[in-house]
Amino acid sequence: MSDPKGDKLFINLGASQARRRLKGFGHGVRKVQAAGRNKAVIIHTGTGQHLDELESQFADVGFSTCENLSIYGSNLDSGSVDSNP
Repeated sequence: MSDPKGDKLFINLGASQARRRLKGFGHGVRKVQAAGRNKAVIIHTGTGQHLDELESQFADVGFSTCENLSIYGSNLDSGSVDSNP
């Protein structure tokens, strides 16, 4: 099965939780796919205002248009920086 056409939005939330947030939302959402533990990919065709509204649905958990999600969400305050030189 091929992937649907559209842009990808990577979010710091599981696929099932993302589907719950998007239930009845529309705005060009084609598919929600799991991308690992507590990560999902939304394939969408939204642009302009629809894209802004889609991103606002996930503003509290963090999102990105690229695959590297380590700079968003709760990863900033995880304390993984070693204080010893």
